[in-house]
Amino acid sequence: MEKSEQSNSAETAKGASSRHLSLQVNSKLIPLFFQLLGQGFSVDIQTGATVKDLLCNQLGIHEDYLAQRIQTIFLNAKVVDDINIALIAEGSTLALSGAMPGLVGAILRSGGYYAVMRNQLSHVESGPSSQAQSAKITLKLLNIVAKELGPVFLQQGIRLKGQTLREFVEHRTDDLKAGCMACELDGKPVELNNLREINWRDDMVLVQVYSEALGRATH
Repeated sequence: MEKSEQSNSAETAKGASSRHLSLQVNSKLIPLFFQLLGQGFSVDIQTGATVKDLLCNQLGIHEDYLAQRIQTIFLNAKVVDDINIALIAEGSTLALSGAMPGLVGAILRSGGYYAVMRNQLSHVESGPSSQAQSAKITLKLLNIVAKELGPVFLQQGIRLKGQTLREFVEHRTDDLKAGCMACELDGKPVELNNLREINWRDDMVLVQVYSEALGRATH
């Protein structure tokens, strides 16, 4: 995604988040956060869109990248074979993966030669497109997709449940202390240790992670 195409994902990530955590970290620490991308984060979308429309037009992913690098797409745990037909609905979970190794990877590849071998694993479109309306889905970035697109999504901000964030900080405090240069919560400096003590309740948190190399995206 180029910066000129990131506004949609930035606004998508910002959404209705009630808290905003900003972390400036050493660039070597960025991969630590790929774990969160793989677990999934909340995205605001317009329903009635196909998978391709969502990824390219709403999230700003290049069509060339989608065609060449994203080899397997899961919609609600089913493999999507035709991104021009599969529709996104409220509450969907969409996972993007690069090529996976071996026969399993070949079988799961979207639209691949072995697709016939996984009828029960394939997503089947169940109805016509609905009228466009605002909705939330869960987006997961896996393996090479997390490595290649993850830094951009993190720079723009990903929306997580407060409990998910608390558990991540709790298990990664030492790593964060070693590589975090600045930490702000809702625009005010905060100590990393204090994040473990916050009662997030059911809050959603916009987590923005950037390094000096990437710079900080403005909202």
